[in-house]
Amino acid sequence: MEEKEIWKGKPTVLAFIDMLSGGALLMIVSGVAAMLMHLGVIRLISLVGLIGGAVVIASALLVSQAYTYIVTNKKLRKEYRFIAFTAEEVPLQEVTNVIVAQNIIGRLLGFGTIKADTAGTSYTGIVFRGVKNPDQVFKALTGAKSEVDEILESP
Repeated sequence: MEEKEIWKGKPTVLAFIDMLSGGALLMIVSGVAAMLMHLGVIRLISLVGLIGGAVVIASALLVSQAYTYIVTNKKLRKEYRFIAFTAEEVPLQEVTNVIVAQNIIGRLLGFGTIKADTAGTSYTGIVFRGVKNPDQVFKALTGAKSEVDEILESP
């Protein structure tokens, strides 16, 4: 059976709302402090806060683009490409359970986490964090898993 890609995606930047809001809050507080305080030391500290907040926001954007999640008719794959490269793969026949998790923010903003467990195997499982429309990814993954199981069970 030839391998074909069923679904491919990246985490949504909204999945990093904690980093985005933390960075923005740090920048706002630092900016207000710089405007209200006329002491040179406070302004210097505020400048560091502004830069720090911008770095946190940029980190969230970079991390969201560094990961790629792939579901094929044979395996699950997670890649990370930022300075270094790492890849994790799990064959679909080793997947024992698939879980979709969405917290309240994820439900409101339309993203969630997909976890494929591999209990009792040498694989550690794989997690796709911050996936947009996780129900669609779940259906694609479980559909591919069902096809693999049917092929393995057929004589």
